[in-house]
Amino acid sequence: MVKVLGLVSGLVLGIQTAVCAGVIFHVETTFPNRTEIPARTDAMTVDGKKLKMTMNDAGNTQTTVIYRGDREEMLLINHGDHTWRAMDKATMINLGQQISPAMEQMQKKMEEAMKNMPPERRAMMEKMFAGQGINPAMMGGKVEMQVKKTGERQTINGYGCVQYETWRESEKVAEHCVSDWKQVPGSQEARGVFQDMAAFSQEVWQGAFKNGGGPASFFESIGKIEGYPVLTRIFSNGIIVTESRLTGVEEKSVSVQEFDPPKGYVKKDFLPKNLSSPMGQ
Repeated sequence: MVKVLGLVSGLVLGIQTAVCAGVIFHVETTFPNRTEIPARTDAMTVDGKKLKMTMNDAGNTQTTVIYRGDREEMLLINHGDHTWRAMDKATMINLGQQISPAMEQMQKKMEEAMKNMPPERRAMMEKMFAGQGINPAMMGGKVEMQVKKTGERQTINGYGCVQYETWRESEKVAEHCVSDWKQVPGSQEARGVFQDMAAFSQEVWQGAFKNGGGPASFFESIGKIEGYPVLTRIFSNGIIVTESRLTGVEEKSVSVQEFDPPKGYVKKDFLPKNLSSPMGQ
């Protein structure tokens, strides 16, 4: 039985669905260098300390991520097999304790193999790893992310914004065009949960990767951006991987059940027994 979150207002001949004031941000995500992949329309619903991100592919809801700031956990919902998983700080610390030795061993083997390579072969391997999203931060050590405000201004779907860049050492990994909170309806109300989710994500990934490496560094950089990013580009090896634009905002009542796993979905362990994949069976 799925728990109903919060207090349900009114009990008249049975349980009624409570509603609350919320904000829905609509985002379009494209893949500029993968024309065979269709654009994706996503929705982000916010209410108080709760946030739900629904990612759609070709009109079909594929994945939902729910952040429950009131419980300090994240729910990962797979609509393909009707299952869901919960991720909290304890889970990520446990994950880190189990995979860190294997990650360190893999890093040492990679370093040893690349040490004696000719410079051109080494450069080719580094580019290949970057294209696959493999970098030193994900292999255990922390790589400091730097956020730079370029001052360049543009308008995205009617929202004026100023550009920021996120760098990992000498590599640009993201661009954000950021609007003032006051320019984007509902964003000031949602500001707190955005910042809480970034801080939570940073903390749980620090628990999973030695010395705070991995995705923790990226979430740490997000906390340095002041405003709402109406345009975000993610890069890999100098190539744009995804481009996400805010297309509209709705301020409307949402059901408290929006932030629960769908009824009838089965809960799975976040950590599989063989650890071949954190989302495995």
